[in-house]
Amino acid sequence: MSTLLDLARRGQPMPFECIDMHGHLGRYEFAIPDLSPDALIRSMNALGVGRYWTSHMRCMSADVEWGNDEVYAAMQQFPGRILGAVSVWPGNTATVEARARHWLSCGFSGFKLHNCNGFAYNDAAYEPVYRLANQHRMPILFHTWGGAREFKELFEVAKTCPEAALLLAHSGSADTEAYIRMALECPNVYLDLALSRSPRGLVAELVKAVGADRVVWGSDAVFMSNTQQIGKVLGADIPDDAKRRVLADNAAGLLARIRR
Repeated sequence: MSTLLDLARRGQPMPFECIDMHGHLGRYEFAIPDLSPDALIRSMNALGVGRYWTSHMRCMSADVEWGNDEVYAAMQQFPGRILGAVSVWPGNTATVEARARHWLSCGFSGFKLHNCNGFAYNDAAYEPVYRLANQHRMPILFHTWGGAREFKELFEVAKTCPEAALLLAHSGSADTEAYIRMALECPNVYLDLALSRSPRGLVAELVKAVGADRVVWGSDAVFMSNTQQIGKVLGADIPDDAKRRVLADNAAGLLARIRR
């Protein structure tokens, strides 16, 4: 019987629906050959990725509304394949709540927050995001890079919205033990694997430390290559059953539990 890695080496898609829980649309500060949703769908089809949960590159700027518009257009172009993650600019609580409610009513499936805007994750302006995510049992993807301040803020957030799923992007980028500790101490925290460096053994280390049920796959496409990012999971020293949970089952469960 062929292993999942064998199938990939033969250029075959996975025999189940993979779900990418860390995507982007739009341009960044380097060349990306094809930014179109059509090109993204072609690469997803080749790999066996059925759904792509995405924000826009503008989540890292004050142009979040323009970015949300672009994500919504892609959702309409490829319904059921491209799923939206709302980004907000935490200027004031009332505006955050109004925009969050608007985009959720348009069918977005959670939130993506990035701290490059200078706001702490426990800033009061984010309160509507956490309340709505908790109410609707939605995932929130947080950009992280292993900083002590990030963990301090997110421990607090995890306690305020126990029904939301907190996904820590780039888990293991630094201080791997802190990521593991947070996942073990907070049952609503999941470790996201998107990371360009992809050090040897990291995927297996995280899975063995917190369990395959608490790790989710994200590619960070189109910022990075989804082929390389799925390859590091398929080549990891973990059983095929664990690979399937990381690539598919865990994300499917998080999306299925959303309460509209």
